[in-house]
Amino acid sequence: MQLPRDYYHAFLGNGHDGVLIGYTGAMVPDRPPNGWHPYLDRCQWYKSDRYYPEDRLVDVVPPRHPPFAEALPKTGKPWAELAPLGYTAYEVDVEGQAGQVQGFTQTFVPEEGTVYTTVDWGVARAEVTTFLCPDRPLLVIRYRFNRPVRLRVRAAPGVWQEEGHETDPFDALTFLDGRPAAFYRLGPYQGFIEVALVEARRWGREGKVWWLEGEGATFTHYFAIVDDYAGPLDTGVIPRAMAEGPEALHARTRAFWRAYFAASRFELPDPTFDRVYRTSRYLFKAIQNPVSGGLPVGNLRLTWSSHLFWDAYFIHRALLEANHVAEGEAAISFFLRTREAAERHAREDFGAPGLKWDWELTHRGEPAYGIWVHQKEQVHNNAAYANMLFQQYAFTRDRRILEQVLPLLEGLAVFFLHAVVEETPRGFEIRPMVGVDERPVRVRNEGITLAGTIRLLERYIRAARLLGREDGRVERSARVAVGLRRTLDRLYNGRYFQASEGEDHLNVSSLAPIYPMEVIPPEDPRAIRTVRAYRERYAGRMVGHGNSEWGFPWAAAVLATIQAWQGDGEGAWQTLREIRPAFSIHGGIAETVDEEGRWNMQYFGTAHGALCTALHHLVVQSQEDGIRIGTSLPAAWESGAWESWRAHGLLLSGEWDRRRNHMEVLLRNPTGEPISIRLRIGPMEGEFTVAPGEVRRIQTSLF
Repeated sequence: MQLPRDYYHAFLGNGHDGVLIGYTGAMVPDRPPNGWHPYLDRCQWYKSDRYYPEDRLVDVVPPRHPPFAEALPKTGKPWAELAPLGYTAYEVDVEGQAGQVQGFTQTFVPEEGTVYTTVDWGVARAEVTTFLCPDRPLLVIRYRFNRPVRLRVRAAPGVWQEEGHETDPFDALTFLDGRPAAFYRLGPYQGFIEVALVEARRWGREGKVWWLEGEGATFTHYFAIVDDYAGPLDTGVIPRAMAEGPEALHARTRAFWRAYFAASRFELPDPTFDRVYRTSRYLFKAIQNPVSGGLPVGNLRLTWSSHLFWDAYFIHRALLEANHVAEGEAAISFFLRTREAAERHAREDFGAPGLKWDWELTHRGEPAYGIWVHQKEQVHNNAAYANMLFQQYAFTRDRRILEQVLPLLEGLAVFFLHAVVEETPRGFEIRPMVGVDERPVRVRNEGITLAGTIRLLERYIRAARLLGREDGRVERSARVAVGLRRTLDRLYNGRYFQASEGEDHLNVSSLAPIYPMEVIPPEDPRAIRTVRAYRERYAGRMVGHGNSEWGFPWAAAVLATIQAWQGDGEGAWQTLREIRPAFSIHGGIAETVDEEGRWNMQYFGTAHGALCTALHHLVVQSQEDGIRIGTSLPAAWESGAWESWRAHGLLLSGEWDRRRNHMEVLLRNPTGEPISIRLRIGPMEGEFTVAPGEVRRIQTSLF
């Protein structure tokens, strides 16, 4: 059977666990067909923050290979590659005739956390329901066949087959005699793997692979991988599940995801983008580590092995915009938990006071980039973290958050003033640092680092002033920020903000001063010219990054957000439509797309977060100076609605209808203080104050 070009396995997650489900409704060994490298994901089970022991890592996943050296493990330079822990699959036969997959249809329903699959096995047709429990490491698969069959379930610890970088990760593996289960040891963790088929009449093991067989038309299949990462090792997950039953487990799973999605609503007029938007919201919750609170790029080995980067900013902002406040606060708790690691990194690697988180982090705040040691000098991630820390307050107006994050903002400011900023005869500048393109070359006054430093200092100043904590350090930060703004002005070359001093080309550093760092207002003529130049550089195709000819969906979404801020909804929508080739069948998004439309991975959290914000901002733009609603709606979006989005502490709901030239907006203040804001809705503009608990309804024309 030939898989469609846009096929990718469905992702199921619960924060701890990440599982890929194939076209049969269980796991399959096939790699998806549309890769620019031959290493796209097989269906395997991963756990966030559980890595290959470094002495057992044969090789890193090939896209992580540095061009300047062999990617072999070295003492003191951990790669922290996610360990594939196991898989489970099934086969069908009828009266001795083995089934072969002839075709399938598959639907992932994010609001239920469930994959529904219809499979034509030739000898029989199966309806398969697959879900991962949100509160335990348990995969449940239910089968209903149109005739009696013999079902043979297979399961094994580790990888499907040892091949290149995919090798079994365990330090120890002990199979049990009395049940299809095994204990394992993976670095510091003890684990347990078990498979069950309720209707099984026989079972056995061939090498490391268990098999279980039963006859009938309906079956229930359980697979669990448990460890002691977050508590004592629990070997009773499957026995308790069998006592509870699959219907109750599925009901609980659906209720969990429906409650999460109830936080807000968006009726997107385009069905393709609606599917991707819903998958994105699911993904944000499904990859957030429940222990650390961290928001990684993803929980698959290809999606950077559950590591945290500056990319967390984009997911965090999308969560807050969609009213997922608890998830946003959990993300902030990651920085509170890992403060010691940030102090140590600043002190030991830079000889500096203050706080500096490493470039690529585990959920314990440890470095995770192997021999890419030059990346410790890439610091714009810390500016993005400052953005996250302050925006948790900005979206909620919760002063409790401000009290928590001020010491972190101060620590970041102290580090940057000591180790990043330097005073030269020209004024305050950014010393040569590693740039956003990640080459082992230091560049002076790179746009994203320069704008990020300004943003960090100004967020610190604002937080301190809101809490009445101004002192000499705040005053110095203000003086430096003003000087750095003059330096940023020099990066504008008359056509656009160039990437850095001495690098007269466009990349995301050209856009970063406008967004996500929000140092240059979008209506500034220099911002308008920069956006025009970026758009012309990639005219008629997916926007790229780093002067590359490949498409970068996350960079396109950043550009589209700025276009929406500038009132160019048509341009923004065109920029977003051009990233469609990056979408997979279940709403995943690739990190990069080559010139032939091939992917390097799917479920890249950065792209999902950036896209959600771009889509939100086609309707509601939340900026420093206020809120604009309905000023950038694409003409193709004739009607739509949204409910309970957050901006400046308010909850916003509304609907629009172009045919009636009508827009209605509800403003609700859920805080305990009055909120005054400058608001523009369509052609109407003014200052509004919303009292605590008040709901204000505004009706106006759309244009």
